[in-house]
Formats: sequence, structure tokens, C-alpha cells
Amino acid sequence: MIRKPIYLVILGIILITYASVNIAEENTIYYYSTTEIVNLDLSQNDERVRMGGLVKSGSLNTSEGKTIFVVSDGATDITVNFEGIIPDLFQEEIGVVLEGSLINDIFISDEMLVKHDNEYKSSDGSTYEVKEEDN
Repeated sequence: MIRKPIYLVILGIILITYASVNIAEENTIYYYSTTEIVNLDLSQNDERVRMGGLVKSGSLNTSEGKTIFVVSDGATDITVNFEGIIPDLFQEEIGVVLEGSLINDIFISDEMLVKHDNEYKSSDGSTYEVKEEDN
């Protein structure tokens, strides 16, 4: 009689572990660098992937509902044609993660996440630190 509850407990632990791993995989954002995207040779199958890097200074151009800019990992540059809602924090020299396809050496994207640092700036441009209280 005692064996049956032990099997149920073990089965419950296995199910909870399996569900936890699946949820973690769904909520984790994996992305390739620009160098990895070029080396994957995705231009033949239009597969959607995520690409991350920094927006190059001087590359931002917005016209006719499209935003074109260059993303770099420091070694490889890729031109991005973005059609979608631009996040408020988007600017040059900031980290972005884009989802889209590489077509003819241009990354076509419709989803963007902006990576930002924890530096806070006031409207006049001065920075400040958030100090923790001593307990």
C-alpha cells in the first residue's frame, strides 16, 4: 500500500520538472550575433531567427514607414529593414534583439526588443545613481 503513493510522488516530481523546463525554454530569448547569422547561411530558406547587436552610429534612416539601420557585433555589420512599432528607447549605439529573416544579405524584421543599461538620466542629460539604503 505504501508503494503506490511513492510512485505518485515520483510521477508528480517528473511532471513538474518537465513543465518547468518547457516554460523556461519558451520564455528564454536566444539570439545569434551578426557574425553567426552570416555564417549560418540563412539566405536560402527564409527561416525566422533572432539577431542581436548594437545599432551603428550614423546608420539610422527612417522613411515611408520603414526604418533602415545597421546592426553590428563589432566584427560583422548587417543592414536591417525594420517594419513595425519602434520602441521608445530605440536609438543609435544601443543594443537590440530583432526577429526576422535574412534575405539577400538584408535582415528583414518586424519585431524588436531594445536592450538598455541601468543608467538613469534626467531631462537635462545629467546622470545619477540609485543608492541603496543601509540596514
